[in-house]
Amino acid sequence: MKSKVLVVSGVTASGKTTLINELSKLYSFSKVISFDDYDIDQLPSAPEPTVPLKEAINQYDISKLMNDFKQVYNNVPLILIDFPFGYCHEVLKPYITWVVYIKTPLDVAFARQIIRDDQNKTAAEIIAWAKVYLSTARQLYVDNQEYVAKNADLVLDGMQPLKKEISEVKRLIS
Repeated sequence: MKSKVLVVSGVTASGKTTLINELSKLYSFSKVISFDDYDIDQLPSAPEPTVPLKEAINQYDISKLMNDFKQVYNNVPLILIDFPFGYCHEVLKPYITWVVYIKTPLDVAFARQIIRDDQNKTAAEIIAWAKVYLSTARQLYVDNQEYVAKNADLVLDGMQPLKKEISEVKRLIS
């Protein structure tokens, strides 16, 4: 059996995990692999946020993710991967069947991230993150939306209802 591999990409808090989780319910025979489970961007080998995204993508060490991926590759019909870089990471690229990019307005993604991740943080900590976002992270997100999205097989509007996103993905993979 040859696995089909669907990668869902987008910036932080664009809706990747939400979409992947709903697709995994719809395709119960699938296996989910999530970039967030590996803390790849926290590894000592991760590039500095000031490195342009086009140069940085292939500096991310995804070997642990790939080890888990290879354990299920060709053992399940569909692998769903929550992975921000789509076709742009050369190690995963040869295995990908489709890339879906969720293009969410950056202000919405930023607000979602604060709501999701910063519930127990102080106002000072949230303001500190906002300053980092404005000084370095935002440009990485802009670059991601331009660079990764342009190679996707399907670009979804991250503001549309989840049901519509699922419908569009189902059309793509059927």
